[in-house]
Amino acid sequence: MHATTRLRLLATLFAVALATIRPLPAPAQELATALPATAQVRLSGFTRARAVVPLVAEATGKVLRVMADVGQPLGPDGVFARVDPTFIELEQRDNAVQRARLRERMTYDETEAGRYRLLVGQGNAAQARLDELEQALSQSRHELAALEVARDVLAERLRRTRVTAPAGWVVMARDAEPGQWVEQGQVLGQAGDFATLLVPFALSPEQFAALGAAPGGPVLVLPEAGGPARATVHRVYPGFDPETRKIAVDLAVAGLAGARGGLRAELVLEVPDPAGGVLLPRAAVTERYEQHWVVRDDGAQVRVVLLGNHGGPGGDLLRVAAPEVAPGQRFALRAQE
Repeated sequence: MHATTRLRLLATLFAVALATIRPLPAPAQELATALPATAQVRLSGFTRARAVVPLVAEATGKVLRVMADVGQPLGPDGVFARVDPTFIELEQRDNAVQRARLRERMTYDETEAGRYRLLVGQGNAAQARLDELEQALSQSRHELAALEVARDVLAERLRRTRVTAPAGWVVMARDAEPGQWVEQGQVLGQAGDFATLLVPFALSPEQFAALGAAPGGPVLVLPEAGGPARATVHRVYPGFDPETRKIAVDLAVAGLAGARGGLRAELVLEVPDPAGGVLLPRAAVTERYEQHWVVRDDGAQVRVVLLGNHGGPGGDLLRVAAPEVAPGQRFALRAQE
């Protein structure tokens, strides 16, 4: 075969072979999704009693005994102090004597009225006398009812010689001593409910939203009471302060050892990053000439501002920000060296 022809045949075979060879697919590039960055806000407050009530004397008289001092809980009956009930007890005895006397008279009048009913029926007595007996018996029933009401009033007055608050509440102030004369309505002290403590906070709208989004509810850190404790939202005040523009919230925490007012409590909230940053893996951020870049899944390179590590130095996530970068976007990762 002629040399020229042979060369042409080889060239044709080489071209056919090249046409049948398919290029190897480019390796798929790994992508990462930008996560919304958050900033940690730490707020401080101090505990106080869930409720406080004044200890008020409801009877006038001399204080016989004070059951609890400041800092002590009230007993199961909730009695803080006793006012002398002597005169009320004497009135009760007098009331009992009057009721007994009246019942004896009513028994006699009932017997007399029964006898006259029989005589009137036989025509041996005047109807007017029977009417008088019936009227006296009716009047005695009314008097007995009035004495029974007076008995109940005296029992209530006797009950109110005890100055009380809910059982277990702690005395916060004591202004009474045995032998002291007190008047009705006089404040003798103060008691509070320390089984549940409240911590007031003033939250911005972003912080209030973060409070509601906290998984499992908010957690308060109380260094003086053994560490963190789960809290609940006790109340949210509906009023608005035009100066602070914040929402007043009371958090409640129960079951603390050594519960008292004035314990320092810290509330830690994760709020949206005020700089609008996102979280990306370290492999998604490239540094060139002291500038930081990321590559979107469409191939566009975006210059970002490095705001810092997430989770402390050495963390796998970086906090970056740029107008073109938003949570949910996907970015290319560098190949691991």
